[in-house]
Amino acid sequence: MPQEIELKLALPGLDGAQVERALRSHPLLRHRPIQRLRLTNRYYDTPDGWLRQQRCALRVRGIERLDATEHALNGIDAKAPGGARQWEQTLKTAGEGALSTRGEWTTPLRRTALDTAALTNTPLGGLPDWEAQVAALRPVYETQCVRTLWTVRRRDGSVIEVALDVGRLRAVGRRAPLLELELELIEGDATALYELAARLGTRLPLIPARTSKAQQAQRLADGCFDAAVRARTPNLPRAADPATVARAALGDALGQLCDNLLLIARSDDPEAVHQARVGWRRWRSLLRLLRPWLPPPPDRAALRPLLDALGAVRDLDVAQTETLPAWADAFIEDATQHPERQRAVQRSLRALRHAAAQQRQRLRALLREPSVTQALLVCSAWLHALPARIDAPEDWAAERLRRWQQRLLRTLEAAQSDTGAASLAPAATPADAPEAPNVPAAAPAQPAGSPDRVEILHAARLLAKRLRYGAEAVAPTLGGRLLRRLLRWQRHARDWQTRIGAQRDLQLAAQWLTAHGQDPAWAAFVRGAAAALRRLR
Repeated sequence: MPQEIELKLALPGLDGAQVERALRSHPLLRHRPIQRLRLTNRYYDTPDGWLRQQRCALRVRGIERLDATEHALNGIDAKAPGGARQWEQTLKTAGEGALSTRGEWTTPLRRTALDTAALTNTPLGGLPDWEAQVAALRPVYETQCVRTLWTVRRRDGSVIEVALDVGRLRAVGRRAPLLELELELIEGDATALYELAARLGTRLPLIPARTSKAQQAQRLADGCFDAAVRARTPNLPRAADPATVARAALGDALGQLCDNLLLIARSDDPEAVHQARVGWRRWRSLLRLLRPWLPPPPDRAALRPLLDALGAVRDLDVAQTETLPAWADAFIEDATQHPERQRAVQRSLRALRHAAAQQRQRLRALLREPSVTQALLVCSAWLHALPARIDAPEDWAAERLRRWQQRLLRTLEAAQSDTGAASLAPAATPADAPEAPNVPAAAPAQPAGSPDRVEILHAARLLAKRLRYGAEAVAPTLGGRLLRRLLRWQRHARDWQTRIGAQRDLQLAAQWLTAHGQDPAWAAFVRGAAAALRRLR
C-alpha cells in the first residue's frame, strides 16, 4: 500500500510572511532551491458523510507552478480553478497524531472531474455498495494556498520535503485562515522528521498538529472550527499492553493539549483553556499509571511557564463566569435595598475580566516562544520512540488503579477526620510536582478547617483526577466484573473531583477578592461560603 509519512506543525500567533522570512533565513534552508506552487484542493463526500465514516478523504487538486520571485502570499485567487496547469486526484486514509502514516492513492487527471474508475483499486473498491456511494460524491469544501517547498537531504541519507502552506479554508460560505508547516519523509526513518523539526523549532514556535487540512475544513463546515477539543475514547483492543495504551491514550492527551493551545492563540473561549488543562492532566495521570513500564518521560521544566499561565487564566475564568455569579444573588439579596452590594459584585467581575485578558496576552506570548513549544515537540518525539510492545501482567492496569482507589479513600477519610494531617494522606504538592510521600502518622493533630485540612482536600482532588483519567483510558481494555468495578471507581473519582473543586474555586475567588482590594464584605461573604462548603462536604 502506498504510504505518506509526514509531521504536521502549526505556528500559533504568526502570519505567513513572518514564517516564510524565518524559514528563508534559517541555516538549514537558506541556500536550498525553493519551489513555489499555487494549490486548489477540492474535497468530495456524499451528503450523508460516507467517506468520513470510512475515515478517508478524497480530493481533486489543481497545481499551478509560480515564478520563484513571486511573493508567497500574493495571487491565491489570481486564476480560477480551471486555469490550473495540472490536476490530480488523491484518496487518503486517516492518520493518527501529528506524525501520521496514511495510505495514499494518487491519479493524474486530464480535467477537473473525478475519475471514479481509479477508485476501484483503493480500499473503497471492496466496500459494500461502493459504486452507488461513489456515484453520490459531491464537492463539500475547498482549500486554497500557496505552497513553498524546500528539499532537505541529510547526512544519514534521509530526504525530507519541507512545505509551508499559506492560504485559507472554504466551506458552506465560511472561511478560515490556513497556515501550517509539513515535513514529509521521502526517504529514511521517521525519527529524522522530529530531528529536523527540532532544528527548525529553534527559531519558530512549532506545535504538533494532528488535524489535517480536510479535517479542519470539515470542522469549518460543521460550524465547530473554533470549538474546544475534548478527550476522545481511545480505540484499544481487549487486554492491551502498556505500550499500546500509551500510544493511543497519551497520544490523544497530547493532541488535546496542543489542539486547544492552538485555539487559545486565536480565541478567548474559556473552554479552550479548560480543555488544554484537561489534556495536560490526562497526560500526567497516564504517565503515572504507565510509569513502571515506560522509559523516563521528557523533562517538563520548559513547559512550567505555559502550565502556570494556563492555570492562572483558568482560575480567573472560573471566578468570573461560574463561582462569583453563582453566589452573587445570595450576597446582594435585594438590589433595591442593597445597591452598594450589586455595585461591589459588578466591580469585581469587571476587574476579573480585565485580569483574565491580561493573563491571556501573557499566555499567547508564551505560545510564540520557541523554547516553550520545543518541549511539546519533545513529548511527541518521545511518544513516537516508544517500543511496539511492552510485556506486563494481565491485570497490570486494574491492579494499579485499585491502589489509587484505596489511597483516595484513605485521603478522604483523613480530610473528614478531626485530626486532619494525622493520617495516611499524601502531602499536597503542586499539580506538576513529583509524587510526594505520605504525611507522617505522627504529625500533631490539627483543628478542622486548618491549612493542613485544605491541603489534604487538594491532594484528594488530584488523586481523584488521576484515578478518573486513568480509568477512562484503560476501560476499553477490560471486561466483565473488572470493568464494572472500574466504572464505579471512575464515577466515585469524578464525584469527589467535582465536590472538592467547587470548594477550592470559592476559596481561590475569596483570596483574589481580598488580594486585589475588592469590597471587604463581598470578600468575607465568599470566604464564609467556602468555609461552610468545606465543612458540609
